[in-house]
Amino acid sequence: MGNNYHADLVNLSQINTNIFKQFNVISIRKRFLGIIKIYKIKIPPNDLHNVIVSVQANMSKKLNKEWYVSFYNTEQIIVVFRKKIFELSTNGITPIYMKKLDTTNATDKEKWDEMINYAKSLHIPDNQLDFLSPNFRTETY
Repeated sequence: MGNNYHADLVNLSQINTNIFKQFNVISIRKRFLGIIKIYKIKIPPNDLHNVIVSVQANMSKKLNKEWYVSFYNTEQIIVVFRKKIFELSTNGITPIYMKKLDTTNATDKEKWDEMINYAKSLHIPDNQLDFLSPNFRTETY
């Protein structure tokens, strides 16, 4: 399994898209005729802090939109917004693609609820509040 982290990073979320060249890209999914590209990247634990700092500093306000990036493995998720970072346990979380995350059984329920409320305050729609891939527990890190 390993302690590596994964992140799904949207091309439009970054000011300088050259940032993607410095990452270990596992896959690229394209949406809307390739206008939106979602890069799945792998980050070793020793590089995590530097990657988070560089991604956060490079976050865009294009399209009058706020973005977030989830850095995760099976045990932890770090949700990075342009102005705030949340570190949470994934215990008790069962994400459903394109559905607001249900925090009912979360070990870190208060932290999850605080983070989701923060995201909503940035006008991030409910269908983008899933934060994790439904298969995050079975991914190979």
